[in-house]
Amino acid sequence: MLTENSTASSKPTNGNYNGSAVPTLRTDYYMSLHRELDHLEEMVLESGPRVMGHTVIDEEKLCQQIDQVRLSVPESIAKAEEILRYKQEILAETQQYVEDLIKSAELRASQLLEDSVIVRQAEQEANQIRRQIQEECEQVRSQTLTEVNQMRRQAQKDLDMLHQRVTGEVQDMQRGADEYSDRVLGNLETQLIDMIKIVQNGRKELRL
Repeated sequence: MLTENSTASSKPTNGNYNGSAVPTLRTDYYMSLHRELDHLEEMVLESGPRVMGHTVIDEEKLCQQIDQVRLSVPESIAKAEEILRYKQEILAETQQYVEDLIKSAELRASQLLEDSVIVRQAEQEANQIRRQIQEECEQVRSQTLTEVNQMRRQAQKDLDMLHQRVTGEVQDMQRGADEYSDRVLGNLETQLIDMIKIVQNGRKELRL
């Protein structure tokens, strides 16, 4: 006969099904029913002598054995119903365990998907920042090159103007120096001519 302790100890724990109890219960009530039927068969086989081809059976013993079989059948049915309820409980717990596993897997998948979305967003933002920095660097580089070229052109222009001015001043100084030298040489020439005239006059007087 099935006891409460044996039923409780064979129930699944944390969704793990222990199926060893079901065959034991099924074997118990089958053996009980077969045992009573075997007794009934023994009564028939071990009954009194045969009369005109028929076996003489003790009616009282036969009725008692039939009552035992009749009593054994409800007990077997009750055990079968108990096993059925037990199997249904196992199925329900197994179903709940499977549903919990599915929910856990779905939650994990959702978390992974969310993490993947966050990673993709971070990568997109990083790529956008990288492109923006590259564009800004290119703008700064282009602007710097433009400013450098402008400064180079302005410096060349200033250098050309300075060269022209210095060249003009040098030319002016050269012309001034030439004019001064010409004046000095002219004065010197005039003085020399006057002195030559004096010398010539003096020689003429000496010849007289």
